[in-house]
Amino acid sequence: MENNLIELARSYFTEHSYSTLASQENISQEQAKRGIDAVIPSLFLGLQRKSGHGLGSLLDTLKSSFSGFDFSDVLRFSPPVQDVPQQGDTTRTVLSSLFGNSFDQVIPNTANFLGLNTNSLIRLFSAGIPAVIGALTSNGTRWDTTSIEADLNNNRTNFLKALPVGLPLNILGDEPRGPVLAEDEVITRETIVDPARDVLVEDPIIPATANVRREDPPAALPPADEERRKGAGLWWILIPIILLLLWFFFGKGCNREEPPVTDAHVDSLITDSVVNEDTVPTTEIVRESIMVTLPNDTVINAYKGGIEDQLVQFLNSDYKNLSDEELKDRWFDFDNLNFATGTANILPESQVQLDNLVAILNAFPDAKVKVGGYTDKTGDEAINKKLSNDRAIAVKNAFDAQGVGNRVMATEGYGSEFAKFPADAPESDRVKDRRVAISVRK
Repeated sequence: MENNLIELARSYFTEHSYSTLASQENISQEQAKRGIDAVIPSLFLGLQRKSGHGLGSLLDTLKSSFSGFDFSDVLRFSPPVQDVPQQGDTTRTVLSSLFGNSFDQVIPNTANFLGLNTNSLIRLFSAGIPAVIGALTSNGTRWDTTSIEADLNNNRTNFLKALPVGLPLNILGDEPRGPVLAEDEVITRETIVDPARDVLVEDPIIPATANVRREDPPAALPPADEERRKGAGLWWILIPIILLLLWFFFGKGCNREEPPVTDAHVDSLITDSVVNEDTVPTTEIVRESIMVTLPNDTVINAYKGGIEDQLVQFLNSDYKNLSDEELKDRWFDFDNLNFATGTANILPESQVQLDNLVAILNAFPDAKVKVGGYTDKTGDEAINKKLSNDRAIAVKNAFDAQGVGNRVMATEGYGSEFAKFPADAPESDRVKDRRVAISVRK
């Protein structure tokens, strides 16, 4: 059953299921989907954390609860809690068993991350439990603890990958336990280049500021293996240095002219690299990943000095004492927001930063913002104006989808009005003028 538990559990939910959950909890259908996508791997990881007798005891309890249950309608297990109080008690009992002493932190912290209230999240957990149990037990026909435990351990990496991008593991309580790692697995996980862009990959490396407690220190390697591991680590340090030197001598050193840009609206809004649909990054600045704690104890993964870091510091200041004119002059540029070429269609990789901004707005309920779009000086100004305005509106629509669109007081497209570089400037300069930014308002 390896590699398909997540998809199998998700298959129990239909568009009708999401619509029903959204209607009952007064949330959007998209919020219901995002909630279930977070709930399913969280439940699997909670079960995977159990082992031996603890897992067997919990499975015995679940087996009695699901005796004769019709898994074709998982929502039947989770009617609105207020209608069937005992059902809500059953769900809380299961969750308390899975998350232990962390239960009181897991539920509100995860709810804040998803922009839901705690009752709605518990309702989604109630819907997720039968889907997870159905996937693990072949619809209640297979309850062997040993085989289920093996399936959970074999799928642990998939559970981690399925968690929403940006959701720190410390939100879920203690780090899930896993089987002993082989040496090559250890090296692979130590060489993850950029944990900020996909926090929950393999066995993720959480920055020290996240305060994630690791229960078991890694076992010491034999001397020969230890030497090989050190050697492998040295090569991972030397490789980027060698590549940088090669680029310097054969790339920058040749003084080659840049090829002409045929599309006037190159659509990358990443300020530290040049990217569009037709090219790959030509320069990449290594940025420090940090964990930013918000006033409601939500933790987001961001870049030091990036829009999230700057915006949180600003909102924690006495900005309300600034005049309206002073606020209008202070803008925060998105630094990981990209659009399909020549359109206002936001690309999927931008969702991490959008989710972070939603979390910030949820943590600062008094804050209101204006969204502005900007272009460089190339191309027709009327087209620039419309495109920049459409992209500002697209960001507001993304906020609308997550329930914080009412915090956007206005959107405006400025075209190339505030562009700093001329139309014939190098691409590396003009890319800085193509951006979307937000400004805090009172």
